[in-house]
Amino acid sequence: MFRRLMALLFASLFLVPAILAEAPSTPWEETHSFSWEYNFETGFISTSPLFTGEQLLVRTSGHAEPSVTAFDLSGAKIWEHTNPESTNNDMSPLLHVPAGQGQCGSWPEMVLVGWTSGLVEALNPSDGELLWSTQSEVVGWGVTGELALDGAFVMIPTRQGIGQYCLADGQQQWWTETGLGWRNGVAVDETGYFMGDEAGQLWHINRTGAATSHALQLGKIRHAPLFTDAGILIHAQADSGSTIGIFNSTNATLTQQFPAGFSPAIPVLQGEYIVTGDSSNMRMLHCSSVCVVLDEIPFHTNGEIGWFDNGQIFAPSNLPDSNWGFFTFDDENNLTYSSIEVGLHGYGTASPIQFSDGVTTFTAFGNDQAILRVYSNFEENTTLSTSNLDLGAQLLLFGMFVLLGFSSAFLLNGKREWFLRTSSLFALVLVVLLLPDLSSQWSKSFDEQFSEPASPEEWNEQWPDAWLGTQIIIFEIDGKEYSAGGFVGHTDVLSLTQVACEALDFELSGESTELGWYIDSINGIEGKGWEFSVDGSKGIISVDQSMVFSTSIVRWTPV
Repeated sequence: MFRRLMALLFASLFLVPAILAEAPSTPWEETHSFSWEYNFETGFISTSPLFTGEQLLVRTSGHAEPSVTAFDLSGAKIWEHTNPESTNNDMSPLLHVPAGQGQCGSWPEMVLVGWTSGLVEALNPSDGELLWSTQSEVVGWGVTGELALDGAFVMIPTRQGIGQYCLADGQQQWWTETGLGWRNGVAVDETGYFMGDEAGQLWHINRTGAATSHALQLGKIRHAPLFTDAGILIHAQADSGSTIGIFNSTNATLTQQFPAGFSPAIPVLQGEYIVTGDSSNMRMLHCSSVCVVLDEIPFHTNGEIGWFDNGQIFAPSNLPDSNWGFFTFDDENNLTYSSIEVGLHGYGTASPIQFSDGVTTFTAFGNDQAILRVYSNFEENTTLSTSNLDLGAQLLLFGMFVLLGFSSAFLLNGKREWFLRTSSLFALVLVVLLLPDLSSQWSKSFDEQFSEPASPEEWNEQWPDAWLGTQIIIFEIDGKEYSAGGFVGHTDVLSLTQVACEALDFELSGESTELGWYIDSINGIEGKGWEFSVDGSKGIISVDQSMVFSTSIVRWTPV
């Protein structure tokens, strides 16, 4: 009997730590560790960081001092370059240019920065020195799309056109007018350049600047077109979802269309495979002679998608208090998805970046809270021991061990009543330990199954063009809509509502409670109260805790 008792006690020694241990993490988290963090405190990180071989460069915008900041691999700031004239959210990705020479002369290694003020600057990546700058057109805002290299030139998409500029000195060679654009990135092929506009036109510009347009009538084109063997792929945004279209430039026809969700992300291409995203799904396509959708997974993303050489795919989930999506693609044409914990929650549209110093691989994440977090890759076996637990956990472990021991002893000695008492006490402690996790999982499951999908607010063509890409608010009063926009830098519904009411000369009153701030009256109207939605999603927490994205549309309606 003594041996049986010892066996039970020995088994309990391994059972209890397993109960206390956290749930197994995802494979990505098992092989990566936190390295360092930098909090910019204000603004947004809305485009992917850039690694130049020595420095990690990060651009921030949407605040008083839009800037590009360089860090070394330990997280120390090396230099910072600001442009206080850029007042909107800068969405044009940083572009690294190796040193070279061509028709316009020679140029050193540089990083090109396009600003919403219309300014384009060439910076020395080592120290941030300004090498040259050029001013492009501004119509509400300036450069918001992806620049492209073409030999000795950089192609710059402006508000309503495209220009060719020398890498050596920034001198403009020509500029051609196109349609009104936003995030209108440029794609380069042997025939010239392709870009889209807000009217849904796909433009082709040859190397002398002559332009032709094709009215695809699919919606707004807000990314650089992708060249596939099946044709030119675009993911266009419309008022009722979006459409993935394949355009044959030889005969100027649309050959394929695939319906997709609201607010498309920027698609990415590797070989014959394309990943797209929107407010509903991430999907994988294969394009050879035709394009085929291989797989799709429910996921909400509206910005950049990171697809790295090791096959890993990352996407920010552009929702309040959201996490990051991690995707892989197997040999059977299946996407797999897991949510990874990187310590950044909330709205995000910037792709992470992976880079290496030759020994260690790093992954850098940034989001709309202006926080940069860097992780390093590692591999080690982790085993749980009592040394990993704090004093309270060790005491709890010892107490549960004793309870299990007594319970086993009472059972073996036939003392059923005492066995029930001790085992019941053990079960109670176990339930208390597990209750928070069970509650969290139940709540998550409930939200996923019973929450209604949001219908995002769409752009109103009657709004000023200068509001595009900014924060907008709508008030419904007596059957009429009152709108205010052009706002940047607000992180919650309360601050955005306050500045909008000031712009419209509306009175605003509310009260602060233990649960947060709640609005009582807008423009003197109280009724039964007011409710709000952010990008189509009904607000469920207080206005001071409800976050807004850099391009959010908030709607207030009386109850």
